[in-house]
Formats: sequence, C-alpha cells, structure tokens
Amino acid sequence: QLSELVGPRSSGRTSLILQMLAASTARGEIVALVDTLDMFDVESAASAGVDLDRLLWIRGHLVTSPGFCHDTNQRALEQALRALALVLQAGHFGLVALDVADAPAAALRRLPFTTWLRLQRMIEGSQTICVLVGCEPMARSPAGLTVQLGKNARVIRARRHHG
Repeated sequence: QLSELVGPRSSGRTSLILQMLAASTARGEIVALVDTLDMFDVESAASAGVDLDRLLWIRGHLVTSPGFCHDTNQRALEQALRALALVLQAGHFGLVALDVADAPAAALRRLPFTTWLRLQRMIEGSQTICVLVGCEPMARSPAGLTVQLGKNARVIRARRHHG
C-alpha cells in the first residue's frame, strides 16, 4: 500500500526509513529511494546496515530559492514522481521510498490529488511497499498507513485511512 512517514526535521523519519531499507536489504530484497532533494547520506545508510549493492538511488535536485522560476520546484517534484512511477512499474522492489522531506510545502500542495491515486493503483496487488517521506501527510491513501513522528522520535499518530 501507499503509506506515509511524516514529521518535522529531527523527528526520526530519516532514521526510520534507513532502518526500513536496511531490513529489506537484509532479507535480500532490492530497494529504491527517490531522493527528491539529493540529501541521502550514503555513510549513514551504510552505518544503519543498508546493503548499498541492493539500493537503487535516484538523485534529484530541488531549488530552495528559485527566484523568478517558481515552477522549478514543481518540475523537480514532477520528475521525482515520474521516477517513482517508473520504479513501481518495473516491479521486483521490496521497498520503494519517495523522500520529499523539506521540499517546499507549496510545491507539494500544488500536486493534484490524482497523483497519489495513480501511484496507489500502481502498487495495488504487488508485493512492493511504497513509503512517502515528508513533513506532513500528502497522499491520504484509503488503504495506507500514516505514521506521524514528533521530536525525540516519538510516534504521535499512526492511523489507517478509510475510503
């Protein structure tokens, strides 16, 4: 299902996704990370136990101060979502994560809700776990799980969405 791991900076979301990637690669699965902001730290991942030989890392770039090019961030997000869709369509991944943490909230809000529905349909019936990592809930998938983390890595709320 399409699930979410959300929380502010320093809430533990990166540590948790690294642990998920490590557990998946330890089981021999191939995993993918679509890193919208190109903030993935390879050394931290290796220290967390992620088998880097089993990781497809798709690096993106988001402009934090686009100036007059306000659509630059939107294009970067759309490219990350296209990459995510291609990975999901390819199949054979145990875990696929889209990291949009620290992306401008306005750019995320401009994405149409149908984006998340389309992604949900892509993974229905597959064995792939797809996790969106961000600061706030995005997809509100009817069957997915939202885990909202707070400071000091406490779970504030974990809820299933209902249609």
